[in-house]
Amino acid sequence: MNPITKTVNDIKTLKIQGATNVAVSSLSAIRDRNNDTPYNTVGELCEDLDKLKNSRSTEPLTRNCLDFLSSQIETEEKLKNINSLVEVILTKLGDVNYEITRTGVSLVSKISETKQGEKIIILTHCHSSSVVKILKEVHRMGIKMEVYLTETRPVFQGRITATELTEAHIQSTLITDSEASYVISHEDRINIDIIILGADAITLSGDAVNKVGSYGISLSGKREHIPVFIASTLLKSSPVEIRIEQRNEKEVWADKPKKLKILNPAFDKVPGEFISRFITEFGLLKPDEIEKTIRKNYPWIIKSASWRTKCKIKETLKKETPYLTYLHLREKVNKRNHLIGKFKLTTEENLNFKEIAGGIAAESSVGTWTKVTTQFSKVWERLHARVLEADKKTGLLTIAYPLDLFEGGNIPQLIASVAGNIYGLKEVKYLRLLDLEMPEIYVKSFPGPGVGLVGIRKITQVENGPLVGSIIKPKEGLDFRQHSDVAMEVYAGGLNFVKDDENLTSQIFNPFDNRVRMITKKGKNKFNDWKNRIYAFNISADTSTMRKRAEFVKSYEGNCIMVDILTVGFSALQYIRNKNYGLVIHGHRAMHAALTRSPDEGLTMLVIAKLARLAGIDSLHTGTVVGKMEGGKDEVVEINDFLRSEWYGMKKVLPVASGGLYPNLIPSLINVLGKDILMNFGGGIHGHPGGSKAGAIAVVQGVEAVQNHMTLEKYGETHPELKTAIEHFA
Repeated sequence: MNPITKTVNDIKTLKIQGATNVAVSSLSAIRDRNNDTPYNTVGELCEDLDKLKNSRSTEPLTRNCLDFLSSQIETEEKLKNINSLVEVILTKLGDVNYEITRTGVSLVSKISETKQGEKIIILTHCHSSSVVKILKEVHRMGIKMEVYLTETRPVFQGRITATELTEAHIQSTLITDSEASYVISHEDRINIDIIILGADAITLSGDAVNKVGSYGISLSGKREHIPVFIASTLLKSSPVEIRIEQRNEKEVWADKPKKLKILNPAFDKVPGEFISRFITEFGLLKPDEIEKTIRKNYPWIIKSASWRTKCKIKETLKKETPYLTYLHLREKVNKRNHLIGKFKLTTEENLNFKEIAGGIAAESSVGTWTKVTTQFSKVWERLHARVLEADKKTGLLTIAYPLDLFEGGNIPQLIASVAGNIYGLKEVKYLRLLDLEMPEIYVKSFPGPGVGLVGIRKITQVENGPLVGSIIKPKEGLDFRQHSDVAMEVYAGGLNFVKDDENLTSQIFNPFDNRVRMITKKGKNKFNDWKNRIYAFNISADTSTMRKRAEFVKSYEGNCIMVDILTVGFSALQYIRNKNYGLVIHGHRAMHAALTRSPDEGLTMLVIAKLARLAGIDSLHTGTVVGKMEGGKDEVVEINDFLRSEWYGMKKVLPVASGGLYPNLIPSLINVLGKDILMNFGGGIHGHPGGSKAGAIAVVQGVEAVQNHMTLEKYGETHPELKTAIEHFA
């Protein structure tokens, strides 16, 4: 892997931590890249410098070092000096660290002398290589001390400090970051003598930016009259406002509830008024001495206050890129001739959010990264997408697309436009399509469901209440005879609907044609009302095979086919719907979580549900809330409400709850999702101690209990199958 790419990735994933380590690694990456493939142009170098400088937003040490490197290489001729310049800067960093350590040791020694032989008690926070070096040298000199150090969440960097100190045989106690103020307050009779913190950045006014929690610690220290020292090189100074990096919320809670917001700042700011002194390469400095010392010793930091070096690649690109012309913030558009896309956009902190929003609108309509001679103003004005909302704080992005951009009745072209190349734009960190609002004329270009919710109720003769179905389990392994026997058992238990599982198609142990013949034959022979029972045969395959299978089902008087809508693709789904077989098309959403599960990337299940309804699905898996599958209440209810809503006259879709259901969950399921649903039970039926038929009976009895306004336990007193299920699945 390219050294630059690897280093940027390691910095962003925290494999490389600490401002000094990030700077050293970045400089080393430039040297290693030059050794592998020597730089030919200043532009190549500048591009790599920009990547490294943008890898972390709150650590100016790296930026200052790379800015200095760039300032020394103005021509291709000077490129040959890269390696030697890198070594000069690395040596300087080593010298700086040595001086900081010396200053810190001198400070601790003087404080220790006032203790008259008693050990000095020090508190530090997170991990700072400068602080650790000071503590190790103090210990080596034989000064008695004990260190309290914080385990900082969410990445537990404090453990790095703990490991290094214990390996150096320094008496250490690990505390949680939320515990630090308690320890400082003397409540536990721990008398902290001195607080030493590191810094990721320093302002010219003498504030320090450090791991989040530093503000609370310094505030507590000030209240308890405990001196707070910041160990840091002035090469971490920033002459401009420091952006506090927001870390990925998954670091706090990977499987959080979808509607829960998580604030995860990596740093906070310690005001200069809380800081006793800075421990620097120039000795101990008061906060109000910082700017003067920087101007004297590192004047080039002040001169590069704009954070721009000789590298003008990105700046030039921005000037040439007409993305901002796509911004029409707060403009009203006619929704009758516009399709509205709603997104959540995440970008790197240092990038222009609105410009990237315009880039997304451009790329998904008529624009590109630069002006082109084939672009005509009248065409652009009529067809360009408009950014109506671009809120960096929330990430919400709303884009209006002129309807002329879309071909009626063509879902692949729709997806390629609103969710195509835009996900691959370099400036986009994360992108999620939240919703699509489509005008009436576009919706009516699709046939929609052929049977729909009302048609399914007509087939089953179930006019009110939820429909009840089953998936044959195990999902694979039964031959077609065993499979059909299980299907007949659950039908005998009173179920309206039975289906194949999503990965059962036509395997050698259970060929599709044999399964269709056997189930339809047994069903006709066993049940007088067979025409009112639905079996969903999974036809998912290539389009040609799907057509043959659908026609085979119809020839045996089957009434339903099932399609794994995402794995076969919307074009195949539309093809089958447009053949107008008159069969119920049951939609399974296998693979949806690969696209929908992340709260920051992909698209929502609501978008998939809208596309499925356009394509002609009659019933669709949408989630259970109470079952084994991911999906919160608000999300699933919103999807189900849409499928059952009036939509420009298009037939309604029957929502399907399936995944980890068993009889005990029936009251909660109906309470949350209502009665206009199909509830599918797999293991919750076939896992019944009395067998599949008894399991089906138990489910039907559970529904009856709810409809009779009785608890399952009460109803179970006179219905043994339900009682057994309640006890078994409890």
